[in-house]
This record gives sequence, structure tokens and C-alpha cells, in this order.
Amino acid sequence: MIDYILKHDDNMLYIVDNQELIIKDQTFQKYVNSFLIKRLTNLQALEKTTKKHFSFKSKIPLYIDRETLLLCIFSYRTQKSIYINYFSINKYHSVTAGVTISFLNGHEMKLPNYKGFLSQLKKAREILNTIEY
Repeated sequence: MIDYILKHDDNMLYIVDNQELIIKDQTFQKYVNSFLIKRLTNLQALEKTTKKHFSFKSKIPLYIDRETLLLCIFSYRTQKSIYINYFSINKYHSVTAGVTISFLNGHEMKLPNYKGFLSQLKKAREILNTIEY
């Protein structure tokens, strides 16, 4: 299960998946599309449909499958981006400079924007409440 995906200034993707760091020299779009093609869709269509259905204005969470719902912390359109898998979050708590997220595999990540993180959680729950399994 993917825990998170980071893109740094070097435009490489750093993916933590099943406690393993995977580095890919490809765009976020290409990486995510490799999963979405199995559902006969792509990133652009997923964003457009999700945005329209839920009236989200920005930072659209990406529902990929039953194990992957990517919360948009910093969009892939920016120089540095962060996407966290909703299903890999164990717990989180507010800290002075933002939020600390504990993952199911035991490691933690600190983010600077607690309110932005809570907004993403709310959007993810809206999506999950709508999806039929």
C-alpha cells in the first residue's frame, strides 16, 4: 500500500510503498495514470469528474482504488508536491508548526498546514461516503 508520494525540486517521484522507498524518474501524472488506465480513465478525467460531482474548487483528492485515496497536500502542478494515502494514516495530531501524521507502518511525517490537512480529510470522507463498494 502506498503511504505517500513526494516530488522534489529534482522532479523525481519519491514513493513510500510497503515500507520501501521507490524513486521514479517520471511525472506524477504518468505514475498515477499507470493505475487509472486499469479503470479506463486518467488523472485529468478523474480530477474533472471529482471536482464537478463534489463541487471541490482545488486540491482534489484522488480516489484510485480500495487501498489508495491520495490526499493533495501540495499539488503535483507545483515544484514540490505531496500526496498522502488516506488509507495508510493511523493517526494525526496538531503540533505548533502544523500536523504530525503517524502511518500504519509506524513512521511519521510533519506537515506545515493543519487546517489544510483537515480539509483534505473532510473531502476524502465525502468521497468515501459516496462510493459504492
